[in-house]
Amino acid sequence: MELQPETAPGPPSISEDGVDLTLIRWMLSLNPAERLEVLQQFVSSVERIRAESTAD
Repeated sequence: MELQPETAPGPPSISEDGVDLTLIRWMLSLNPAERLEVLQQFVSSVERIRAESTAD
């Protein structure tokens, strides 16, 4: 019988409150300019969706 080394579990991906910690860790891995770019893309998406919903 071959024994496998125990692997330590990684950090939790969801907090006790239900917050997705992977997204927080990912955002913190970016530099400030990259964070602003991600947030600007989000804002642009929201503006596009609002414009499309009022165009009907």
